[in-house]
Amino acid sequence: MADSKTFQELSLDKLVSTAEQLSRDDWRSVQMLCTSTESGIDMTYTFAKDDTLANYQIRGVTSEDTVPSIQHLFLGLFPFENEAADLFGVNIEGMVLDFAGRFYDISEKDPMTILTPEAKERMDKEAKKAAAAAAKAAKDASKAEGEGADAPAEKPEVDLEAKLAGMDPEKAAKVRAAMEAKKKKEAEKGGDA
Repeated sequence: MADSKTFQELSLDKLVSTAEQLSRDDWRSVQMLCTSTESGIDMTYTFAKDDTLANYQIRGVTSEDTVPSIQHLFLGLFPFENEAADLFGVNIEGMVLDFAGRFYDISEKDPMTILTPEAKERMDKEAKKAAAAAAKAAKDASKAEGEGADAPAEKPEVDLEAKLAGMDPEKAAKVRAAMEAKKKKEAEKGGDA
């Protein structure tokens, strides 16, 4: 187990020279991992020597950036670099073992990247429209049934639907399922009384 760990910021233009120095100094590569952030992809390269782990972090890599491969120095990084290209859309140039986008056989391009601000804004607008439509439909249904006096009792459900429309679809489905289970349980309780 490593006795010490270091984390150092590294600029993209210093990646190859840093890797060359580590190779000359008999460090071995351990991993390279990517993390999707709002500013782009953060890449962390980890190297080990004796009881020390050294982590080099390149932050905010975008699809416009070209990342030079360092497989020629550390061949064991081939799965990590191919993964970065396939799952995160990182443009890695000069890989010794390049699977050309087929390391993972996936149907979605760059599935591990975060939403662009434009895509998030579009999704938020669609959620607001859906919430407004749900609220209007509930109001219209209430009027059609002549339940004007009951409308305030319906409002919490309309508010809930508006909140659910703006929520992650998977979470919203879970909340709806829980609410249905609660209603069913209350209905069963009411039938036993």
